[in-house]
Amino acid sequence: MDVNPLKYRKVMAGFSIEYNPAKAYYVKHRPFILQVSLGEMNLEDAFWVELGPNYVESRLGEFLDNIFSGNRRQQAELRSLIDVKENPDLPDMYDELLEIFAEWRSGKCALQFFANQGPEIKLTDRLDDHLSLMQSPEHRIEETPLLDLVIEQKLDVLDYLATAGYFENKQTVMDFMQGNTLLYFLDKHGYGLAVDPITESDRDLMPIAAKLQAAKLIAPEELTSTFAITDEGRQGIGRFIAETESYIDQYDVFKDVLYDADSEAFEFQTGRGRDLRVQVYEYEDLDPVRVVFFLRLYDSTFDESLATWRDSIHSEQFFGEILSPIIDAERMDEDMVELVLEAGYNFNEAQFDTAREVESQEELLRRIKEE
Repeated sequence: MDVNPLKYRKVMAGFSIEYNPAKAYYVKHRPFILQVSLGEMNLEDAFWVELGPNYVESRLGEFLDNIFSGNRRQQAELRSLIDVKENPDLPDMYDELLEIFAEWRSGKCALQFFANQGPEIKLTDRLDDHLSLMQSPEHRIEETPLLDLVIEQKLDVLDYLATAGYFENKQTVMDFMQGNTLLYFLDKHGYGLAVDPITESDRDLMPIAAKLQAAKLIAPEELTSTFAITDEGRQGIGRFIAETESYIDQYDVFKDVLYDADSEAFEFQTGRGRDLRVQVYEYEDLDPVRVVFFLRLYDSTFDESLATWRDSIHSEQFFGEILSPIIDAERMDEDMVELVLEAGYNFNEAQFDTAREVESQEELLRRIKEE
């Protein structure tokens, strides 16, 4: 019985690949191939580059810092080694990997590393402890050392937001989002959650329902034996709608900002601008987690999970995706924010005055027709 089954056993047509560090030891003085694939990606779609043997005794962490560096000079050196004649897409693939490693270093995601046909590789492991051998008579490639690296990327948005200071207690935020999500599906979609549920999915909702019941937002209904939204719950939903619409009215102008930093000129609603709303929320001392969550609840994003919401409601990854606009937000220089705020508010006011004037003219025409 295989006590430690290999996670990845990828093959590539026309090539023989064998994970064999002991055998590869005898050819590690040769240039080697770094091959990088993501998760279940086919090796035919993997990034690869030939590197000098000076790297093979490096620790994986040190090696990755060199190859996928945040330093532009080091990136340029690596790009010069890429064989664009063999595959013109390799530079773009390298750029995508650079983005992944930048997110990893900033704490936006977690990465795990595996040797294809071999074990998980720790950052402290030496490369020559995980080399494979690759050859291909068809492509006239003799026995060549290969670091056949498979990377798994796991986004952990909530942990990143907590570390970045957006909130102190992750469970408190989860309770807030879970409660509002359950209330949303009870209200908008009329979901009938039984007081004494039969299915496991509904039973798993009981702890969330109990908190809503304790807050007097829902209560058991005798006739249907399901939970119904109380008057206080309805009032809470009304406050949520009013609060969210105020965010839209005041700040939606900042989701499309085109600006020239030199001339300090701003344009709005061009279809070519940047979405600066998260930065504006922060500048205005609003809670981006609350604002973004309410906006996505309001715009029916949650309806995309209509078939799976009873399971998704327990998933940190699900709510991380809901809040991902915070970490993906575009930003401008801090000294420009005050200027864009003033310009945006002026634009909003002009739009409001124009709309009011049009409405007044339409009302006047209506009265003239009635007379």
